[in-house]
Amino acid sequence: MKSNQNAVKVEKIPVQPELIVSRRILVVEDEIEIAQAYRDILSPVAKVISIKSSRSKKEELTTDDNFIDNFEVTTVHNGEQAVQEVKKALAENKPYAMGFFDVLLGDGIDGIETVKQIHALDPHMYAVLVTAYQDRNINSIQKIFGKEFSDRWDYLNKPFSEGEILQKARNMVSMWNIRQRDIALREHLDELKKRIFDNEKTLMVAAVARNVGHEFGNILLQIMGRADLSKDGAEPEMKKALETILIATEHASKVLERFKNLVKPSDTGGSFNKINIATPIDETILLMKHELMRSRINVVVSLEGLPLVYINHTAMVQVFMNLIINATHAIGDKGKIEITGQVVDDQIEIKIHDSGPGIPEENFATIFDAFFTTKGAKGTGLGLSICKEVIEITHGGNLSVSNHPQGGAEFRILIPIDGEGEGL
Repeated sequence: MKSNQNAVKVEKIPVQPELIVSRRILVVEDEIEIAQAYRDILSPVAKVISIKSSRSKKEELTTDDNFIDNFEVTTVHNGEQAVQEVKKALAENKPYAMGFFDVLLGDGIDGIETVKQIHALDPHMYAVLVTAYQDRNINSIQKIFGKEFSDRWDYLNKPFSEGEILQKARNMVSMWNIRQRDIALREHLDELKKRIFDNEKTLMVAAVARNVGHEFGNILLQIMGRADLSKDGAEPEMKKALETILIATEHASKVLERFKNLVKPSDTGGSFNKINIATPIDETILLMKHELMRSRINVVVSLEGLPLVYINHTAMVQVFMNLIINATHAIGDKGKIEITGQVVDDQIEIKIHDSGPGIPEENFATIFDAFFTTKGAKGTGLGLSICKEVIEITHGGNLSVSNHPQGGAEFRILIPIDGEGEGL
């Protein structure tokens, strides 16, 4: 079997995001014996750990051979060292998940200021403040840290037990990894959405390219025919032929310009402008002209008197392209597409009604779902889901569909005139 050299290559999309997993804990404690006790609890090498602090009573902590966490522990003895360790960890892409910070350190910055400086470097790191003196209550510390850091710090009084240290470490390391997983998944989903959008756009561009190729063929035939007929004619005839050729070349230039705009990469910067909604619709019809003529489908547009609307031009061309392509597939051979518009409250309403057979009742609940298609292997099932996202999320509008009383399907688009969406 011969391979199809004209097949469109669609980029493969990775299904798993890259996740950073950390079990790294930073201990900031000015008493060396206490710092070693943290290390022995969190990454145990001995059966019995004895804690003796100048600010707390002596306590024996025992490890459990049946459950050893073996966190990766780094100990430092002042706030300045702690800040440098965090900078180093970030530079090496090996961040700390959490830290234990003694509030009353020796010389230099105290534990609270240390956490503040570290939070400025790495806002995702969790912190436990530890002190033998209750000179700072929880509310005063919360006021220092601010609301945005309220869910990433905790408080512990000395003397503490092995269980308290282990459980806070387990909880905060787990929460850090869950949070990082959620961040990575959100970023991955955003990337997937962008790639799916671009892949669907590639397939659509390929379909449009075939139309543009036929359109250019017709224009060239018109130019060549006029030139050939008038080359030996009288001056008035040659002048008329040149005028016809000029009109044809201007038309070709417009087709090419619209095609170039369509194939531009997705504009993630959000190029929204106040434009006439008829502009992307007219461009879509021009790009689809050959297919519409070949299928004997007449497009009637009535959009007079509409105000300018704040939209992303390229994204809206893709929406109208998908809807008109779907309409042509539904109609098949010979029919009509009506595009009308009006102002409804503070929104522009666009209706696209085709003369096809309409939509089966059982498909209404899933027609906008990703990967739902009635075209079999010929469809991706992404066109309408992308349209809905562009209209409802990017532009803050609404996209719905119903069967028209006179037959055929009717898609209804509502777009806020002044724009309320998230943008691209």
